[in-house]
Amino acid sequence: MNKLKLKTIIAMSMFLAIGIMSCSERTVTTSSNNISTINYSVTGEAEEAENIKISNMPITPFWFPEELLKWDPTKDEDIKYNKATIPLAERVSKENLPLINKTQNKDFNIVVLSMMNESTSGNSPQGLNKFDSNTFSYWQYIDKLVYWGGSSGEGIIVPPSADVINSAHKNGVPVLGTIFFPTTEHGGKAEWVEQFLYKDENGNFPMIDKLIEVCEVLGFDGWFINQETGLTIKENNFIDQSETVQEGAKITKTHAELMQEFIREFNKKSDYEIMWYDSLTKDGEMDWQNALTEKNDYFLIDADKEKVADSMFLNFWWTTNRLAEQELLRESNLRAISLGINPYSLYAGIDIQANGTNTQIRWGLLTDDNNIPYTSLGIYCPSWTFFSSNNVDEFMSKENRLWVNELGDPRANIEDAGFIGMSTYAVENTVINSIPFTTNFNIGNGYNFFVNGEKVSSMDWNNRSLADVMPTYRWIIDNEGDNSLKASIDYSKAYYGGNSIKLAGNLKANTPSEIKLFSSDLKIENDTQFTTILSASSDVSIKLILDFDDGSSEEIEGNTIVSSDWTKVNFDVSKFTGKVIRSISYKILSDKDVSNISVNFGNISINSKNANVSDIISVNVDNVVFEEEDMYAGVRLSFDASNKNDVKHYEIYKVNEDESLTFLGASINENYFVNALTRDNKSNTTTFEVVAVNNDLSRGNGMRTKIEWPDNSIPKSDFTASKTLISPGEEITFTNLSSQVTENLEWTFEGATVQNSTEISPTVKYENEGTYKVSLKAKNSSGEDIKTIENYITVTKDAENFKNLSNSKNAEASSFVNSNEAPNFAFDGKLDTKWCATGTPPHNITVDLGSVSLISEVKIAHAEAGGESDSMNTSAYIIEVSEDGDNFTEIVNVKKNSKANTIDTFKAIPARYVRVIATKPTQGSDSAVRIYEIEVSGIQK
Repeated sequence: MNKLKLKTIIAMSMFLAIGIMSCSERTVTTSSNNISTINYSVTGEAEEAENIKISNMPITPFWFPEELLKWDPTKDEDIKYNKATIPLAERVSKENLPLINKTQNKDFNIVVLSMMNESTSGNSPQGLNKFDSNTFSYWQYIDKLVYWGGSSGEGIIVPPSADVINSAHKNGVPVLGTIFFPTTEHGGKAEWVEQFLYKDENGNFPMIDKLIEVCEVLGFDGWFINQETGLTIKENNFIDQSETVQEGAKITKTHAELMQEFIREFNKKSDYEIMWYDSLTKDGEMDWQNALTEKNDYFLIDADKEKVADSMFLNFWWTTNRLAEQELLRESNLRAISLGINPYSLYAGIDIQANGTNTQIRWGLLTDDNNIPYTSLGIYCPSWTFFSSNNVDEFMSKENRLWVNELGDPRANIEDAGFIGMSTYAVENTVINSIPFTTNFNIGNGYNFFVNGEKVSSMDWNNRSLADVMPTYRWIIDNEGDNSLKASIDYSKAYYGGNSIKLAGNLKANTPSEIKLFSSDLKIENDTQFTTILSASSDVSIKLILDFDDGSSEEIEGNTIVSSDWTKVNFDVSKFTGKVIRSISYKILSDKDVSNISVNFGNISINSKNANVSDIISVNVDNVVFEEEDMYAGVRLSFDASNKNDVKHYEIYKVNEDESLTFLGASINENYFVNALTRDNKSNTTTFEVVAVNNDLSRGNGMRTKIEWPDNSIPKSDFTASKTLISPGEEITFTNLSSQVTENLEWTFEGATVQNSTEISPTVKYENEGTYKVSLKAKNSSGEDIKTIENYITVTKDAENFKNLSNSKNAEASSFVNSNEAPNFAFDGKLDTKWCATGTPPHNITVDLGSVSLISEVKIAHAEAGGESDSMNTSAYIIEVSEDGDNFTEIVNVKKNSKANTIDTFKAIPARYVRVIATKPTQGSDSAVRIYEIEVSGIQK
């Protein structure tokens, strides 16, 4: 049987009982404005804790319709973690943006439907201690982001996670949540549509108010509605809906009429956006038009010429050979204009989830003879760049190919390139229009964390809320002579955060290379300060090049030479007061030839004054949970600061015995969740310190708080065996599962050839038939614990016939999604079929072995074994047995599984019926169970 994990939950009401003091008693002044006074103890790598998620980790929300209607944000314990705190930045007007190549169009827009997280459920709003994350950074090319998610097993109303909203808003990109009504084949239900469109006794849609409330509370910008539940026209022609159609498919014209009314009323009540997907027609049928037609313009404008949805995402098939001759985008443009609709509020969809930039697109159908797009562009799953990549370099390369072009230079006009880069038509947007502007070039993740050039952590991390505004142009580099500098993201070195921008190549003496980084619309004031922090493997000089709105350009010499240490270079821009900067570039020069030079950009700051110093004035532990034998903790912290309007973010540290600080993470919110904090065996207390960091990276005084760990000094004994039903002379390997504080083991094997052992995983043999007990004593200096299982091992000659007894046997389940994922597929011996059930767990599946047999082992192939994500593996399940099918006995209770394949052995027991109950179907909050195979093994009587 799998080891049960001890969990101790200590809530706020219990803090005083464990010695956590009040805030005023915890105040400590440790940090000063001079960062060099801090003694860091570099945080080590945390491979063991990387995939651990403590149960009190805040989770990004998702709902089914009835759940959302009941949602009360004042009672949502995760709400303060899920609120985005960065407002939508104002972008520079496109009228003031330069066209970098001749085909760019200022009316043209791009929306992306992107899987920013791997699943709908189980997502932390502040990231985790792992590097892998879809850290999208080409915001300059998109105008809206739809946070793509939703499933029949997790939830169908999915707001964006706070870290994605913060990153997008910092770059001026609105973010829409997803409302996804799945097809019937994927578990869609008409009842969800009806619950969504329910009207109260006053004729109002309660769901409208809820959707507006979610936007207001969480801080995002609207919703994308994808209603695909229902029947296609072909299905309607051949099926009698009244008798034979599944309940989930009964979507009618009435539903379409209600949906139009719903969207129209939503727009009257709020300024949040609704984007509609081209799927449902005005007649209530699933009939993807791939264009704006008289069947779907109903959802953009009504008969009275009132606006319904703000925009529409057109289905993908306009680019196929079958429909190409119809020139659907041209027709959409004409119809939109005739109806008074902006044709650029239509987004021609392209699906690149499977093949990315190898997807065949008929780009000529997007534009007229003058290369002007008929509509805007909608990209489904540009997240392909992340999910198809094996490493970060491949990810960055694919991103640049998709968003810029195959040459990585947005100025290039590439014809017949197969897949064009988005810079071909999309002008680069910018948010650099006000002071202060600061960037450390953070992508939002890292293998290390650096503070003012010093590595303070070697722990992998991701937190997209910390991502900075990246360069507008990636990349525009002009190398003179034989210079060969190229740009890349450098994760090995940073001034602040996880990465910097590196220019590498050859630099000839007194021969400049110029890199254009940012577009802007920024007025220089009389107190504007312009600084840049760089390092170089060989000394170089740096010049700032500013292009102004009057057409002039100026070079400003830096005040110092850049060396191998991080160097702060000041540029005197005072004589340009009143001028408006249109672009920011740098020129690099060396007084000698240098091969393979590296120049790293770590920070650019444009400020008018130094920010006020901010001190932490309170810090609290709101909640703490101890798991994994009390070796890891999840800690919820909250804090407050003076001069909080000047705070860029907060740093959270663990205070060590020698008063050095170990970096745990950073937060832009006034709260932080420390996930999988590892226990220090030298102390039962952990002390935290929080420090506020301002835009100029100055710091004020920190403040401390602490937690007390539970006493886990006495070990807990547990074990399992490779087999429990064997033939005489057969060997068994036993595995110790005792708690980590165990120092010594004493095994006792009744009836075995070796009856005592102190090994961790002993292998023993049983020669004689019979049933035998096994005992394990776990000991350390604090005490001991003994576990004994009577009749644990059964030795019989009949075990020669030990085999899988459940293959192709009759099975029943509490539910299943469709006939292709029915219970019998869990017992067909194949890993390309499965049983899948959705809805509220627990889900159960029962197999009839045909007769009472002696069983001792159950193997389960979970989602990952069938090729799905490991996040879909069954997390908790129970195995029960019965001889009569009515009275069941629990024999296995697994609380925390993450494996793709599990083998549960137990002492032999007679059974005809075996039931597996998925109590927690996945690693996150997805409620759908996915089991590809179950094998019940034993001896048939």
